[in-house]
Amino acid sequence: ATGTMIFNSTTGLMEYYSGNNWIPIDAPPSVTSVNNTNILESQITAGFDLVITGALFKTGATVKFVGNDGTEYASPTVAVNTENQITARLPTSVTNANEPFDVKVTNISGLSNTLSDAFNVNAKPAWSTNAGNLATIADNATGTHATVGATDPESDAITYSGTVGGGMSVNSSTGAITGDPTDV
Repeated sequence: ATGTMIFNSTTGLMEYYSGNNWIPIDAPPSVTSVNNTNILESQITAGFDLVITGALFKTGATVKFVGNDGTEYASPTVAVNTENQITARLPTSVTNANEPFDVKVTNISGLSNTLSDAFNVNAKPAWSTNAGNLATIADNATGTHATVGATDPESDAITYSGTVGGGMSVNSSTGAITGDPTDV
């Protein structure tokens, strides 16, 4: 009969009968934070698990990462660790192109909550210098022998480093390889 209540042992929720369907009685989860707000592209490629904290998470909950253009990326694996913590894998399709990302948790009752602008993706720099031999340097040469270059998709400063030895060095801010090589 309409208004009849039961406990659904499969979902762990009370339900009432609307006259047509059984409707679960539940409160929406709350999503308060994530363990990393600036995730590296390389971490995502390697299989990054985001730890989500909040309240009222239920077994069977799903997680979606929502890009700033509204695109939703479903987590391929979700573990409800406790009522206050979920671990969800970021799919490799999540990139810096749609950041910042919201985190949306939906319980099995269909009720959900979203943490807006939860994280960004820090993409790796793009090299403008080709790999391979940069220059042939004579033992009596001086000055700048080659310059390596890269750009960062988020416009972050790039720091160059490397070992060249023999009286030579790499400028950490410009990528210039300079010096007076040890005469051999």
